[in-house]
Amino acid sequence: MRITSIDYMRIFVPWKPSYRQAMGRWRAMAGTTPEEEDAFVVIRVHTDEGITGLGEGGRSISRVRAEGEKFIGQNPLGMNLFDLEPPFLHAMVDIAGKALDVPACMVLGGKYRDEVPLAFWSPYLSPEETGKHAEEGAEMGFKVHKIKARPWDVVEQVEAIAAAGGADYAVRIDPNELFELPAETMRIDRALADYNVECFEDPVPKSRPEWYGLLRLKCVAPLAIHTRDTRQIMEIARRDGTDYVNVGGSPREISAAAEVAGAAGCPVWVQHEAHCLDITAAFTVHQAAALPNASRPADMLVFLRDGHIVKEPLQVAEGEAVVPDRPGLGVELDEEMVEKYRVG
Repeated sequence: MRITSIDYMRIFVPWKPSYRQAMGRWRAMAGTTPEEEDAFVVIRVHTDEGITGLGEGGRSISRVRAEGEKFIGQNPLGMNLFDLEPPFLHAMVDIAGKALDVPACMVLGGKYRDEVPLAFWSPYLSPEETGKHAEEGAEMGFKVHKIKARPWDVVEQVEAIAAAGGADYAVRIDPNELFELPAETMRIDRALADYNVECFEDPVPKSRPEWYGLLRLKCVAPLAIHTRDTRQIMEIARRDGTDYVNVGGSPREISAAAEVAGAAGCPVWVQHEAHCLDITAAFTVHQAAALPNASRPADMLVFLRDGHIVKEPLQVAEGEAVVPDRPGLGVELDEEMVEKYRVG
């Protein structure tokens, strides 16, 4: 089998109406826009045996095409798939699964679950707006709501989520280390002791593993770290400083991080590009299915888009996505929708 050609297209699927203003403000904080930041290059890789593979990743067609030139003439089944990066990682795993007549999760290591839990999500918003999103997430059947948080109003955010979603609707709090100090984290933990907090993700700098050990002793809420760095996981785990690990990167990096976390007794969740389209979403679900301890809800926001670019999007019910059982990634482009949302 040899790769004969690659199609490239850049696609932007708008966010749902309830998220458009919020995502616009969120991207503006970083000096960009949803149209710039949340559009992705989608590729279709053709082979001389008629098998095609889909991939998603990168924001510049010219850069992705320059990378893709080296794959022309190569055999996808002869590559070190676990070291590739999107979008070519997705496409080659898709081709391998189709060639072997197995779902992508089997190429990635096996199938440990038929459904993968997902978390709902909000960017940093006012408590009132966060509450509206929580109502939407609870109505859709989600069980966990991840929020970007700041120390000055996170308590009010969680109060709004609890009022909208109910006592069983859990909150994953991600301040991106901006709680800054153990004392501030402990203050917030005390204020939220009566609420359903799934975890604090990266509450303080991960460069201070001893702080995580202290916080796990002092806090009611579980702790999570977002890293692919196995050494960092070991350093924090040695201090008994985390309950969960959010893992990302290449399949090799994810597998290594998940194994180290598992050795420390920590479940993980998978996060590739959370603001993804349907192809990355399918790959994320397959990756999570292939990890024995990936039992925590994955970060993946495809369900917040206002449309899909595949014919049969992931089936999501009660906060869980069904792992596609068709060969490869199990998704096929909807050409009409691709043309509707294509921007390059």
